[in-house]
Amino acid sequence: MSLNGQYQVAQGTVMARANCECCGGAVQIKANKNGGAYYYCGHADDHGTQCCHSQRWGQRISWALRKAYREAGETPVKATLPLKIGRANVPAAAAKPANADNAPADNIDAAPEKRAADGWGGFLA
Repeated sequence: MSLNGQYQVAQGTVMARANCECCGGAVQIKANKNGGAYYYCGHADDHGTQCCHSQRWGQRISWALRKAYREAGETPVKATLPLKIGRANVPAAAAKPANADNAPADNIDAAPEKRAADGWGGFLA
């Protein structure tokens, strides 16, 4: 299902404001011509070196940003990076560290059943 047809905004519309994940500078999350969300950070440090960090998001997060923008009366909303959708509400008890002594997963990639031998002209090999 394509989410790009819902909550359309014009290209270049500032949908949200956030801080750059790389340097922490203020950035504007805009919509591209297809409705996808992105930002580009052009902040420079004390030595004049630009950050040049950019970020793009897929359909689901872009749709959520466009929806939030429209529901806020078409004013940019404040966003906290990184933007994620999905398993944000998983309880902490369910999350286990990667190096924990976990039981091995069930083997779902078991060997296939033996098949009949190939025959040649009605005779089995």
